[in-house]
Amino acid sequence: MPAAIVTGSGRGIGKETALMLARRGMDVAVCSRTKSEVDRAVDEIKKIRAGVLGMKCDVGDASDADKLVEATVKRFGSVDVLVNNAGVAILKQLVDTTEQEWDETMNSNLKSAFLCSKVVLPYMLEQKSGVIVNVSSGAGKSGFENLSAYCASKFGMMGLTESLAWEVASTRIRVMAICPGDVDTAMQEIDPAYHRANRARMLTAGQVAEKIVEMIFDNRYRNGQSVDI
Repeated sequence: MPAAIVTGSGRGIGKETALMLARRGMDVAVCSRTKSEVDRAVDEIKKIRAGVLGMKCDVGDASDADKLVEATVKRFGSVDVLVNNAGVAILKQLVDTTEQEWDETMNSNLKSAFLCSKVVLPYMLEQKSGVIVNVSSGAGKSGFENLSAYCASKFGMMGLTESLAWEVASTRIRVMAICPGDVDTAMQEIDPAYHRANRARMLTAGQVAEKIVEMIFDNRYRNGQSVDI
């Protein structure tokens, strides 16, 4: 049975993606830095299928990323899909952003995708197939005030996607990015007033997850492609 890892899957886009992949018959590994969120996600997925693994981990840490992938392969025998979704955001002008906040944003949003892809790729190369979907953002193509750290991390995600796509171009592995606009998730809590004023026009986590799953299963989505939604 094919297996997927979805990072940042304790809630929001990640959890919805994991649930939809389970409904499509995939075994799924979910992870979050918050154990209670992992446990809830696992419980929901178990109602669909037994093939689920939950881990509390920080995928911005190399050791944790290694353990996540190793546990997934040990449990399911392969990693066929990786969705790099983990992420955080802060709303601050650059001059007010601390080094710690910058590093946390880069580690969660970008370094995590580097680490997980680095560990997953040897398995995909050995089996000569696989799909990696990096969750970037509209903020990965246009800069926005007070979001310099977030935008920089998501622009970086686009560069990572395109570079890695070239590296696997001679294989049957596809590496792609999805770039959602505003999504009605807990991340919007960084600006409650904006969230209240614009919630009605925002995408739902389920809508983004549906597109991610479509990209995974539909070969019309090509290696190196970025998809706006």
